[in-house]
Amino acid sequence: MIFNTLFTQYLIDELIVSPEIAEEYCAKADASDTPIYNELIKNGIIEEEKIFQALADYLGYEYRFCQLAEIDLQFVKQYPRDLLLEYQGVPFELKDGVLTILCSNPFRIEEFRELLMQGTAKKLKFIISPPKQMKRILDYANNKIQQDEVMNEYIKNDTAKEEIDPDAPIDAPVIKLCDSILIDAINRGASDIHIEPFAKAVYIRFRIDGKLQKIDELSTQIYPAILARYKIMSELNIAERRVPQDGKISLDVEGNPYDFRVSTVPTIHGEKIVIRIYSKTFASSDISSLGFSPLQKSLIMDMITRPHGIILLTGPTGSGKSTTLYTFLRYLAKEDTNIMTVEDPVENEIVGINQVQVNPKANLTFAAALRSFLRQDPNVIMIGEIRDEETAQIATRAAITGHLVLSSIHTNDAAGVITRLINMGIPKYLVADSLLGAISQRLVRRLCPKCKIAKITNPAEMAILRINEPAEIFEAKGCLYCNNTGYLGRIGVFEIMILTDEIKEIIMSDNFTSEKVGEIVERDMTTVLSHTRERVLAGITSLEEYDQLVDIVK
Repeated sequence: MIFNTLFTQYLIDELIVSPEIAEEYCAKADASDTPIYNELIKNGIIEEEKIFQALADYLGYEYRFCQLAEIDLQFVKQYPRDLLLEYQGVPFELKDGVLTILCSNPFRIEEFRELLMQGTAKKLKFIISPPKQMKRILDYANNKIQQDEVMNEYIKNDTAKEEIDPDAPIDAPVIKLCDSILIDAINRGASDIHIEPFAKAVYIRFRIDGKLQKIDELSTQIYPAILARYKIMSELNIAERRVPQDGKISLDVEGNPYDFRVSTVPTIHGEKIVIRIYSKTFASSDISSLGFSPLQKSLIMDMITRPHGIILLTGPTGSGKSTTLYTFLRYLAKEDTNIMTVEDPVENEIVGINQVQVNPKANLTFAAALRSFLRQDPNVIMIGEIRDEETAQIATRAAITGHLVLSSIHTNDAAGVITRLINMGIPKYLVADSLLGAISQRLVRRLCPKCKIAKITNPAEMAILRINEPAEIFEAKGCLYCNNTGYLGRIGVFEIMILTDEIKEIIMSDNFTSEKVGEIVERDMTTVLSHTRERVLAGITSLEEYDQLVDIVK
C-alpha cells in the first residue's frame, strides 16, 4: 500500500517510531494488506491514541478523544444508525451548514457523504477519533437510543402491568432494553449494576472504579417487565417477591463470555436488583501487571514457587483478590503441575486447571471438595475463600503435607490473618509451620493523566503523608477524558507479610497478639499505607485516596 510507505516515513521523520521497527511493521502490514497503524497497535508497539493523533496530523484532520458526555443523542437520532455503525462514525454537531463527524477510519470518509442527504448540512468536516473510543461511543449511542425507543413503545402501547404474570411472554422491546443495560455496563467498565425502584422513577447506577454513578432513570411503568426479564434470565422464581433471591446469567458480549451474578431483595417500592459482572476472559499470567513494587514482587515469587505451604490473600470484597489469585494460578500452570481449585463462583475458566464449583444443595462444600482433592494428587490447591473452621483445618494440614495452598480470608490487614486462623481453631504450631505469608490488598483510583494538577504539599499534607520535606504531588481535577471524575481506572496497593523466624516465635509465645506482628510488618516490610504513600508521591494516585485508606486500615 502506498499509504503505508508514506505514513511509515512520516512516523520515522517525526521520531514516533524507530526506522527499524517502522520498516519491519510496514512490511508486515503490506503482506496482510492492512494499514500499518493496525499492526503497530496490535503488537503493542505504540498506544492507539498516540498513533491516531499522528495519523490525524499526517492527513491534516483534527484529532479528538471524545467522551460519552459530549454526544448529543437527540442529534445522533436524526441519522441512520445502520450507516453510522457500518462506517464507524457519529455526527457531532451541525453549525453554519457544516456537519462535523467523528470517525475512526479515514479510508471510509467519502462514504459519509450519504449523510448530507439526511438533513440540512451542505458540507462535511471530519475529526479523527481512536477506534476503541469510537466503538464505546457508538455502543453507548446505540444502546441509549434503543432504550428510549423501547420506553416510548412500551408506554405508548400501555403494556406494562403492576403484577408479574409468570406465564406472560416478555415483549421483545423489554428484552432489548435489558440486554442493552448489561452491554452498557460492560462498555463503561462497571463492576456492578444497581437497578433500584423508587416512588416516581427507577434508578440505574453503575459501580465504576469503586464508586457508584447514576446512569439513567426509567419509568416505574416498565419496571415489572424488566424485573421479570432478569429473573427469567437468571432462573429465579418470578412469582416470588417477598424474599431475596440469587441467580446467574451467562452471556456472550461481542464474542467474550461473561457471568452476571443477580441478586434481588424486596424494598418498599419493589424488588431491587444488583448484578455483579464477571469477565471470564481474564488471561494475564504477568505478576508485574498487578502493581507490586520490585521488592514485593521478589517476595511474592519466592512464596508462590515454594513446593508447599499456604498463602492467604486478604482484603474487602472488590479489592482485587480474585484477580491476584488467578494471575498466580496462570503463572503456576505448567504441564507438570496438577492445579485444582474450589470456588464460589468460578469467576474465570483457565485451560489446564481443574476447577470445581461449590454446590451446597449437593453437599459439595469447600471442605468436601478439599477432602476429595487430597486423593487427586494435586501440586497446587486454590480455595476461593476460607469461611469456616473445617475448611481452615483441611487447608493448613494440606499445606504441611506437601501441597501449595492459595486462598483468601477476610481480615483488616496481613497480620490479622494469624489471629483469624487461631480463632478458627488452628493450633499455633500448625499456623507457624504451614503459613508462608499473607498479602493484604486494596484498590485505589488512578489519577487521570490528562487533567491531574501538580502541587507542593503544605505542612498539614506532609503530616498526613508522614514526610519531613515538601514534595510534589498531584490532585484530581476532572475533564471529559475521565467523565469529570479526575480519576481513570484503579491500581492495587499491597501489604506483604512473610512468616520470618521472629514472627513464628511471636506466634508460639504465650503473649501473642496480632499488634506485635503488625509492628514487625511495619518495621521491616511494606504496608498498604506505605505502598499507597509511594503511589501518591509518584503522582499515580491522590492524597484523597490515601486519606480514605488511613481511616480504613489504621
